[in-house]
Amino acid sequence: MSRYIGHQAFYIILLFLGSIPCLNAAEPDLTPAPVSNDEKDVKPIEVKEETVEREMEADQDPLESTISELQEKPFFKYGDHTTFKLYGSARFRYTDSESENNWNDGGSRVGANAEFQFRPRFWLLGRAEIGINLFDALEQLLSASNRQDDPDKKASRRLLYVGLQTTSTTLTYGKNWSSYYRVSGITDRFESFGGEASGTFNALTDGGETGTGRANNVFQGRFSIKGMPEKWKLKPFKLNVQIQNGEDIPQVDGANYKQAFGISAILESTGKKMIGIAYNHALIDEKDLPALRNQGMDGDSRALIIGTRRFGDKYYAGMTISRLENQETTNTGIYFDGWGWEFFGSYNFSNRWWVVGGWNVLEPDSRQPLAGDYRLRYGVLGLRYSFDKFREMVYSEIRLDNSLSTDGTRPGNTYTVGVRWDVP
Repeated sequence: MSRYIGHQAFYIILLFLGSIPCLNAAEPDLTPAPVSNDEKDVKPIEVKEETVEREMEADQDPLESTISELQEKPFFKYGDHTTFKLYGSARFRYTDSESENNWNDGGSRVGANAEFQFRPRFWLLGRAEIGINLFDALEQLLSASNRQDDPDKKASRRLLYVGLQTTSTTLTYGKNWSSYYRVSGITDRFESFGGEASGTFNALTDGGETGTGRANNVFQGRFSIKGMPEKWKLKPFKLNVQIQNGEDIPQVDGANYKQAFGISAILESTGKKMIGIAYNHALIDEKDLPALRNQGMDGDSRALIIGTRRFGDKYYAGMTISRLENQETTNTGIYFDGWGWEFFGSYNFSNRWWVVGGWNVLEPDSRQPLAGDYRLRYGVLGLRYSFDKFREMVYSEIRLDNSLSTDGTRPGNTYTVGVRWDVP
């Protein structure tokens, strides 16, 4: 399996590079221009503008949506001075599995975003976002007997950062989506499952400490670099870098990373094809190795991922392959080295109806005795009815599970139905 997954990474590269010569025509210039009689023969762009907006909304990272919009509509923010926006997303679901059978929260959140333009093409920005368990909050409100201080029901910090932005550069500090996520997020599109085989949310965390998910206390730079040959029909090259220092090592008491750094590079065509590669490296202190070996770690945490995606008016398809060392853990908190493989696809088959599907596969290398029989291997099938792109929807997903715990037991399949409603 590991050798097979490794081969897929090469196929991803060849698939994208081989498609460059036959890319469709470039998107039209957004600046006004005189109309000539010959323009009636110009070939239309590959996807509609609302399709691009749909995919920007589907991205979990709100800052990247702003950066992408600067590329799609480079003058959309010119003339703005100060903006302040409150937003939220209510997400409920019913889960049926061998371990639970109840209604629960599916990742509800509220946030605030502010931007201040102090020069024509320069903005100061800030964002705060917290995750809240709306379902439990409603239960406590309606039942006086449930109104106690339960740590598991408190709000959690999802994002908190400030920064400086220009039309080509964004610098931020705080808790923010990582440079690694710019590639791993290609397949993080399911409502209830997924994102478990890429090393993003490692060791049963949000990826904050290691720096692969919503990174903690991270200084980050995102750069859009122009100058690619026009005949390649590529958008500006995206380079993302970040650094962290002194974060806790998940699942290991009293141990900290020294420094951690991440980098990702992305090429995207005007035909909505994209390929990216990302790497994250968190250094450990040699004096901590004896304790870390008891948890399965034998060195620094390293995560390498390559991914590709393509979308159109009625479909989306994305795939990632990752090599993870001292990054992911078993269900008992033991670190291991292994390969991850994720796929997500969706298709609009009738008006507002979408079918979704994909898989997550994560397996330790053969010589990982502390990992036992552990493996993560499941497929997902789902159905969505979208009222407004992916901001307002009802959905159902089935996780068909062939995973194993360290002791060889199987978790069984999981069924969910849910609602997502974003405001505004």
